[in-house]
Amino acid sequence: MKVVKFPALNIAICVVLGILFSNEFRPGIAYSCLLITVSFLPFLIFYLLTNRQKKYQFPFQLATLFLSICIGIATYSFHFQPNHSSHYTTIKKNEKQLVEGVIIEKLRSNPYSFKYYLAVNFVDSIPKKGKLLIIQSKKEERPALQVGDKVLAYCPIKPIIRPHNPNQFDYANYLEKKDVFDQLYLENNNYRLLGKEQNRLVFLENIRNRITYFFTELSIDPEIVNIIKALFLGQRQDIDQETLNRYSQSGAIHILAISGLHIGILLFFFKGLLKPLERIKNGKKIVPFLLILILWGFAMLSGLSASVVRAVTMFSFVAIGLYMKRETNIYNTLWSSILILVLINPNFIFDVGFLLSYSAVFSIVSLQPHLSKVWQPKNKIISYFYDIITVSVAAQVGVLPLSLYYFHQFPGLFFITNLVIIPLLTAILVVGLTAIILSLLGLKISFLFLTLAELIRFMNAFIEKIASFEQFIITSIPFNSLLLFSSLLVVWSIILWFKDSSYKRLLFVIASLFILQISCIGSIEWNKNKNEFIVFQYPKKSILAKKIDGEIFLISNDSTPKTNYVIKNYIESNFGRIKTVQPLKNLISFSNKRMLVIDEKGIYQLPDNTKVDIVLLTQSPKVNLERLIKELNPKLIIADGSNYKNITSSWEQTCLKQKIPFHSTSEKGYYKFKLP
Repeated sequence: MKVVKFPALNIAICVVLGILFSNEFRPGIAYSCLLITVSFLPFLIFYLLTNRQKKYQFPFQLATLFLSICIGIATYSFHFQPNHSSHYTTIKKNEKQLVEGVIIEKLRSNPYSFKYYLAVNFVDSIPKKGKLLIIQSKKEERPALQVGDKVLAYCPIKPIIRPHNPNQFDYANYLEKKDVFDQLYLENNNYRLLGKEQNRLVFLENIRNRITYFFTELSIDPEIVNIIKALFLGQRQDIDQETLNRYSQSGAIHILAISGLHIGILLFFFKGLLKPLERIKNGKKIVPFLLILILWGFAMLSGLSASVVRAVTMFSFVAIGLYMKRETNIYNTLWSSILILVLINPNFIFDVGFLLSYSAVFSIVSLQPHLSKVWQPKNKIISYFYDIITVSVAAQVGVLPLSLYYFHQFPGLFFITNLVIIPLLTAILVVGLTAIILSLLGLKISFLFLTLAELIRFMNAFIEKIASFEQFIITSIPFNSLLLFSSLLVVWSIILWFKDSSYKRLLFVIASLFILQISCIGSIEWNKNKNEFIVFQYPKKSILAKKIDGEIFLISNDSTPKTNYVIKNYIESNFGRIKTVQPLKNLISFSNKRMLVIDEKGIYQLPDNTKVDIVLLTQSPKVNLERLIKELNPKLIIADGSNYKNITSSWEQTCLKQKIPFHSTSEKGYYKFKLP
């Protein structure tokens, strides 16, 4: 019995709503089990009644949807690891603890440290589970850790630092959605290796290392090898930031992370390759099975990362849908794949890649067939490239709201990029997979590897050329959650109108565009009326800003504050614009308040009878703070991120004795004053 026309759609949406509720309120496992029990009873009752009388069908539908919401709540609750007694957080302390675990993933490093995920085995000799972020200092010149290394560390389990500036990317929240809640700092020889653990992850890592060796022994440029590792092994942590920026600016950053695009290309390439098998008996049943086998083989090759598993699962359902007769099956299979994925890992719905992948696919299957009918070239080559354009436009329409919300930029030449990149990526994937599979089987063909390297060299050169047209790259686009939802409404209405160009749906498009305009005007006016003065947290520099009627007046000793990521994030989220940039002065006035700025010289001179409300300490000045407090009697003392931590700590103790409020931006984050 069907609950609705597309049961997977409504059930998946209800499960997602349950997950969102559970993420917000974090119910315990016992409460979730009670909800499941309570919701299952009316479901069972109305199911039995519906089999006898059709009048109970609607209550049965409601009971089914309510049960789906409760399943979503329970799914998140069971998945949330701190809800389990076996999780390390049950014995987490502030002091040092003995932590034993295994390195399971290597992350992108920075100039100061290596980063990894560690699967916990023991804490203080008690068996425990969970994942920790490991930060290994490079100062000790010890070799970098490897996947499978068993580590014993004696150090405190520390919380991951939350954002210290407004509208900054919340790395701690990002890691929470990957079940990582705390971190360990490996430094000063506070750890040692216990050996190597042999498991599935180590086996896959050895295969990846073997594949990487095939390229390095041919003296292929390391920059190209890093791109190959991203495309085939799901590892892009070694790609330099400049290359990442070029791919982002050209609208091709998505190809560096194995996603729906890669799996989709492989699916349709091998579908064409296996097409002759459809003519044999049961061929249409054998082909989807082989396609799924190939896709999961590629997933194994690339290390079974979350993004790969997600994409392969989605396209496994697509492969099944392609060989089923009903027209609506592609939508049902897509929603079915979403349902299965969020039941396996509810955190997928908070993953940007997950949202972008499904938005692109839904937009392509809905819009591309209609766009392709606008013009039908007779020449096959022209038709092929026209299809690429229509697919690119359809995908871009679907992901545009999310791209603007998360990345605040729009690559204007995306369609030119895709015209070259999609055919090129198809060739790269086919040549690369052929070379890798043959090599793993013991048949190494150097020509294939060198051909792959030249294809990627050409792709890099093309990306660099497209990225050089900076005038077509729109950056720092203000976009908030209100604009996100209203723009998604516009996209949805356009898709519906393309499927049925009726008068009512045209009115829906016009209404959604009106809502988007109101959202835009409302967002600008709302932020325009939020006048404030902010002392930002930034290491080694002092950055202050006064926002009046949407205009931002920067005050800083930074030579290029406009390009500072702290200011860029602030502008993007507040619909503001920089009016002036002023140097940091000793005395700053705002809203009947005076702020005295004391820099490394420790010298301050005030006009007679000048009252100071706030003192800002910057660049670690040598000042007798106790005497300063007695002389000026300020109401608040702020120390920004340019001060040494030990000096900041001594200032805090002095203020505590003098009963003066003290705020360290390094510890507590930015400080904001509301202005009238």
